[in-house]
Amino acid sequence: MKNILLPTDFSENSMNAIDYAMHFFENWECNFYILNVQKVSEYISDDLVAGSQSDTIFESIATDNKKLINQLVKKLSKQYKSQAYTFNGLFDYDDFVSAVDQAVKFHSIDLIIIGTNGATGAKEVLFGSNTLQILRNINCPTLTIPHHYSYSSVKSVLFTTQHCDNIAYNGIEVFKEMLNIHQCELNVLELDEDTFEVLHKKDNDCLKAMFPDHPYTYYCLNTIPGLSAINTATQLLKVDLHAVFIEKENFLERLLFGSETKQLAKGTLIPLLFLHR
Repeated sequence: MKNILLPTDFSENSMNAIDYAMHFFENWECNFYILNVQKVSEYISDDLVAGSQSDTIFESIATDNKKLINQLVKKLSKQYKSQAYTFNGLFDYDDFVSAVDQAVKFHSIDLIIIGTNGATGAKEVLFGSNTLQILRNINCPTLTIPHHYSYSSVKSVLFTTQHCDNIAYNGIEVFKEMLNIHQCELNVLELDEDTFEVLHKKDNDCLKAMFPDHPYTYYCLNTIPGLSAINTATQLLKVDLHAVFIEKENFLERLLFGSETKQLAKGTLIPLLFLHR
């Protein structure tokens, strides 16, 4: 893993995600691309007043945001000069998801790291509408960092699966690299809607093929709403990172909002890595 995209709007939420990324990849060589995106709907009358007659509104806003990006790049380069990190500032005037998609393709991005807003009851605000659109529309592993989550060493991780046999093994490579980076304990949780018992199954061929070099502990939970099962497992197992494949949208909706309610009392408690099949 080398090329990592860090979208930012300079908010506390996005800066917390950047801070997490700096600690997560400590002592590893990484190229960080810090992206800021501006769109028309965010322009206000003050922007027009602030611009000179020779400047367009767009040029005025772009100049300010590019300056902020450059300041952030310089700050991070100085702060982490002992690390094998390179920092690149990106600015785009576009739809947010389109801008991220272009950056992913043009810079061969391996991973997106983005902050989340926490749950409020409105599904567009759970991760922020931008994050949800990235998860659904951009085929790139995305690590979401809860708003108030502070980095701690990654000692134990959880991988949640459903319909394991349908997984494309190349889709999990980023997660396996993370396991190698932190040499952490691996737990595998299977969500099964067909039975009521908690099962302790033996290794199956699918999991063996996915994790041939990583010993793991297997768990199965049944007929429990996805987010409730996962939050329970993360607390009981004391995991520091959770990875899941994005399934069909109905599964994603159940994972994020529960199977019976559209309002979520709590968001995910730990960093959550979304993988694509």
